[in-house]
Amino acid sequence: MLKTILLIVLGIFFVLNGLNHLFNTNVLREYAEKKGLFSPRIMVLISGLALIFGGISLVVPAVRIYGIIGLCAFLMVASFTIHSFWREKEPKDRLVESMHFAKNLAILTELIYIGWA
Repeated sequence: MLKTILLIVLGIFFVLNGLNHLFNTNVLREYAEKKGLFSPRIMVLISGLALIFGGISLVVPAVRIYGIIGLCAFLMVASFTIHSFWREKEPKDRLVESMHFAKNLAILTELIYIGWA
């Protein structure tokens, strides 16, 4: 029961972040552009949809493992391309990006544990 509740909460986290990608596409596109991402607008939209479907999949046992794999792939790509703190010159930017990088690795670890357990 508790695992189900926690999966729902985690799923909501991803769905909300995916919706944020869709509703704030221009802001996130500018951010992705600044980071040198290929085709920023399309990538923001694709990542938003991936986050939504990944989040929903966490509460559907039949497809959960596919969602976990997809979310893990997304988190790895985002961590090393968007949140590459080691490339930042400004201390404030380095701090913000390192926090996002660490957050992504923590969530990635959690997803791997869920998929394994």
